[in-house]
Amino acid sequence: MTRLSSSLPAVLLSALALAGCGLTGESAPPPPCPRIVALDGADSLTRFAGAGRDLTDIAFEAEIAQLTGSCSYDDEGIDVTFQLRIIAARGPADTDRRAAFGYLVAVADLDQQVLSREGFDTAIEFPGTATRASIIEEVERRVPLAEGRTGADYVIYVGFEVSREELEYNRRQGS
Repeated sequence: MTRLSSSLPAVLLSALALAGCGLTGESAPPPPCPRIVALDGADSLTRFAGAGRDLTDIAFEAEIAQLTGSCSYDDEGIDVTFQLRIIAARGPADTDRRAAFGYLVAVADLDQQVLSREGFDTAIEFPGTATRASIIEEVERRVPLAEGRTGADYVIYVGFEVSREELEYNRRQGS
């Protein structure tokens, strides 16, 4: 009987230690991922063919339709993987059944200090008689973490690479 009673405190201490390790089924929520947002004014694109700016001169229109992603942390930073869905529509001036364009991805802190920026080129094909089509691009970004920061302290901006004229057109359209 003394053997059983002397091992009881050790069993209780082990149970308490395991409970403290989170084996009870409760765990802390994962740290937040950086927000992923479309750049205002560069979230849509109207590309004209030639010098005209009439509706009949539109080669294609495109928009960033959806941004979804996930992230994982390690000791030095955050690996972010996200998908951006881009929808395009053929315009009357399109002759090659293809919308080719560039987009950019920039990582910034909450003070809007840009930490990194990269451009990507892509295209959307319009097969057969299709006048609308979409693609999903997958992008991976590494966000270095400053001491005491989490993903909530960073924003990933996504937008079309637009010319000054295209940006002004978007602003006039209310985009």
